[in-house]
Amino acid sequence: MLIAPLVASAIDESVQEMSDRTDRFVALLLDLGTRAIGPAIQILMIVVLSLVLLRLLRSVVRRTVSRVMERADTPPRELASKANTLANVIESAGRMLILIVAGMMVLSRLGVNIAPLLASAGIAGIAIGLGAQSLIKDLIGGFFILFENQFGVGDVVQIGDASGVVEQLSLRRTGLRAIDGSFIVVPNGDIRTVTNMTKDWSRAVVDVAVPYDADLNKVIEILQGLVAGLDQDPVVGDAVLGPGEITGVEALESTQVKLRLLVKTKPMEQWRVQRELRRRIKDAFTDAGIGAPYPRSVTLFRPVDGDLGERLPIGDSPRTVEGDSLTDNGQR
Repeated sequence: MLIAPLVASAIDESVQEMSDRTDRFVALLLDLGTRAIGPAIQILMIVVLSLVLLRLLRSVVRRTVSRVMERADTPPRELASKANTLANVIESAGRMLILIVAGMMVLSRLGVNIAPLLASAGIAGIAIGLGAQSLIKDLIGGFFILFENQFGVGDVVQIGDASGVVEQLSLRRTGLRAIDGSFIVVPNGDIRTVTNMTKDWSRAVVDVAVPYDADLNKVIEILQGLVAGLDQDPVVGDAVLGPGEITGVEALESTQVKLRLLVKTKPMEQWRVQRELRRRIKDAFTDAGIGAPYPRSVTLFRPVDGDLGERLPIGDSPRTVEGDSLTDNGQR
């Protein structure tokens, strides 16, 4: 009779102990689950938010760049390439920033102390900035060349002492093809002044030289006849944007009088119009009997008296001595 209560008591104690251990194990699992699930959910939210921001960045950047380039009246052939280049640059910078911030937040949620990482990143950034100043300078210069549409592929430009057709344009450099076929590479960071000879429109400038004895009124009348209605001309009319203009006498030089013609043309058409105008001016002057200016000189010979060695007035002849005349240099 005494054994039954003891067994029952022992069973109750064992059940209670097992229940306590089970409760402690479940509490431990719940605690571990809470600690693990909480950061996991936060990390998942950070990743999802980063992906959303990356997609939104891509869409916003490309729309904004396209609208800016369209307002700048960029030709369709250049719009796509320039918009893609600028969009890629801005998108790459934004993507890098988003990924760095997201990575730091994930490490922080995992319990990693990111303060040393931030300090190291700052020191590394300073070192890279000091070592790559020229590269950063080129990239910034190329970005503003593209964004401001200063010039593009196909334009004829002069950069310092170099001039030619732009064949390559990137963030780091500009490639020019000179008239002799040589290829010139100019770092964008070294560009200070650019002369774009094919921006929006161009102008054909023709200087015409005539001799001093030419009738200027007749010359101007001939030139006016050549430039009148030039925009309707079957040969160069497609390249001309308006009637030509004669500015008048531009210079009085030692052997010639110089006049100037101006004709507004489409980009890169000014040289063709100039060549055609020079040909027509030459033919018109030939028909009108207007010659080309050339250097002229007048030589005066003053005879010398052989006896006295004196110069005689112009037009007098040297005296004769005993029937022999003196020569021009005073010798017999």
